[in-house]
Amino acid sequence: MIVLLLFTLVVLYVFNELYWKRRGLPAGPLPLPVIGNMIEMFSYPPPGHAAFAAWAQKFGKIYTIWMGTDPAIIITGYKELKETFINDADSYSDKMIFEKFNVSLRGGDFGVIDTNGNTWKEHRKFALHTLKDFGMGKEAMEASIQLEVDQIEEELRRLEGKEVNIQEQFDMAIGNIINQFLFGIRFKDPATFNALKVLLDQFFEVQGSFRVYFAYTVSFLPQWMVEFLTPDVGRIRDGIFQFFQQQINEHRREINFDNEDSKDYVETYMKEQKKREAEGDFTSFSDDQLRNMCFDMWVAGMHTTTNTMGFLAAYAINNPDAQKKMQKELSEVIGDRMVTMKDKLNLPYTNAFINEAQRCANLLPMNLPHATTREVTLAGHRIPKGVTVVHQISTVLSDPDIFPEPEKFTPERFIDEAGNLRKVEELVPFSIGKRVCLGEGLARMELFLFTANLFNRFEFLKGEKGLPSLERTYAFIGKAKDYTCQVKSRYSS
Repeated sequence: MIVLLLFTLVVLYVFNELYWKRRGLPAGPLPLPVIGNMIEMFSYPPPGHAAFAAWAQKFGKIYTIWMGTDPAIIITGYKELKETFINDADSYSDKMIFEKFNVSLRGGDFGVIDTNGNTWKEHRKFALHTLKDFGMGKEAMEASIQLEVDQIEEELRRLEGKEVNIQEQFDMAIGNIINQFLFGIRFKDPATFNALKVLLDQFFEVQGSFRVYFAYTVSFLPQWMVEFLTPDVGRIRDGIFQFFQQQINEHRREINFDNEDSKDYVETYMKEQKKREAEGDFTSFSDDQLRNMCFDMWVAGMHTTTNTMGFLAAYAINNPDAQKKMQKELSEVIGDRMVTMKDKLNLPYTNAFINEAQRCANLLPMNLPHATTREVTLAGHRIPKGVTVVHQISTVLSDPDIFPEPEKFTPERFIDEAGNLRKVEELVPFSIGKRVCLGEGLARMELFLFTANLFNRFEFLKGEKGLPSLERTYAFIGKAKDYTCQVKSRYSS
């Protein structure tokens, strides 16, 4: 009798796993109990783009995978992404919230990356407004970026003829830009920046690991077990948040609330916080939210841009003809002067080079999961409210039907027959929909000004160890493998 009962339970469990729980969802790879499709996804070479492309070949542009114990609808085609995340954006504007992650890292539902509703809307709007006030897209922000361009140029002239870790130069420059916006200061001590950068690198490495993915996506795991499986998350969090808290404390000591003008984001936030507290609102602009907003803007603004620049330089060294073509354009249009944003429209090939670097870098192995805000229909299936949906832009950026021979670095694909920059709507490195990257405007300025100025001033050549590898290190965000190069001035100083 006991044997029959156990056999029946096993049969029912297998029936549920293989059929019942998957009914009504788009077809997809067969999940394993508890862990879903994690093992299969991690079995592909880093950074994992190939898994989603392979599943799309087998199951179509829209299919279902299981992230631990819960389903996720993956949308891989641009046409399908446009019909959902653009044409019906409100239905996909929520983020899928992993409560255990928020508790472990953030101390609750804070920030903008991992929140929904009023918290997300209010703080995204406030951050965008503050960015605009501090000059995003204007000369004030451009001057801040040009200062960092000057610093890199000075350092590269000093290192001419030697091995250069160009990634370190980009890291420090972009870190300074973010720090100025948030806290009003550049890094005085490289050691302080490097310590923070190491923690941020570790954060992305940890978030891209099987262990952490398992801990956050298996719904029945208690919080204490999540903390046990992810002890490094707490260590990394404490180190990063300690840096933010030091800056916040210093601002609290120095802030002048009577002065209407603010010098940075934190000061602007504190004035809004005081205003709301005077009205009896002690929650919407809390200190916890401020720390998490600093974290989100560091995460969003740092690694995406600096890793793209690292890849861009690597592609330039591996494709010297394309590099020379860009430099020829820069010499003819700019000559020996600083490139500004006013020059952007007159440099089509330089812009095409940046576009192709962004496409090839393809930084996100898997996009941040969203959730349906209402019942929707996908691939003929009715999907309830609250189900995870992922807009998988990595498959669009590497789609051979959109970008022929996608493995090749070909800036010319963005140039039309008249030699002008061609707009390609399928180029979506900053994501799509209502949660498009908060710092897209700033990132575009940084990519253009760093690329145009540095490649106008220097030729980038392979280092003693040869050409940079174009393989990625595995992490939550893709990164070029460490490399060194050499630089050669194009103009006499």
